[in-house]
Amino acid sequence: MSYFKRGVIFITFFVACISVALLVASLGTKHWVEARAKRVKNPIESDGKIHFGLFNGKKDLNVAYGWRSYDIDVTYLVRYEPEFLMYGVWIGTVIAVCAGLFFSGLSAVFAAVNTATTTSRCLTSVSGLYFWNLSAVVCDVIAICLWTAQFYLNIQYSVLSREDKDNEWTSENMAELGYSFWFVAGAAVASFINIIIIFIANTEKEVDTVIPVLEEKTNGAIMLY
Repeated sequence: MSYFKRGVIFITFFVACISVALLVASLGTKHWVEARAKRVKNPIESDGKIHFGLFNGKKDLNVAYGWRSYDIDVTYLVRYEPEFLMYGVWIGTVIAVCAGLFFSGLSAVFAAVNTATTTSRCLTSVSGLYFWNLSAVVCDVIAICLWTAQFYLNIQYSVLSREDKDNEWTSENMAELGYSFWFVAGAAVASFINIIIIFIANTEKEVDTVIPVLEEKTNGAIMLY
């Protein structure tokens, strides 16, 4: 493997690490959803700020008597208040993000391996990097699609618990996708960029194989003269 190709493959290691970091951040941060809330009784005096991730979050509510903060346990609400989030879509999103993290991690590992040495095994070779990065892109896109469906089918209408709704709070049409969600989109873009970089690296290999053949034909013609 040429120095150019090793250098290009080494770049994919850093890009894969960026993808891993973005996916870890998406799982660890609490801003997949950001929303405001109002009380139906006194919408002018009341105000609420809500944000949560895949596992937990926080809400700040003001009933005109000052702000009060509460923790949100997403896993509890999904289990005991199924109207809060659709369970199948939520668990599918979690699995897809974790799978994307797994494949991005393998992409980084095998990029480092191919930078240090040459291997001919299918899934550990340079060509195998296509598979790991493509798998990461697919998982990330699945997560994006699932959470987008969750948002338009459920979240945009309410991000409140039963207790809050019983107290006449509403968040209808006041929610938006937070930056934790966009981390996954960034990870998908990073993995796709890696596919392009790997294609460039493999293109360089084809050039290397053509040059010796041309030189051999030239040398043969000289010998005839």
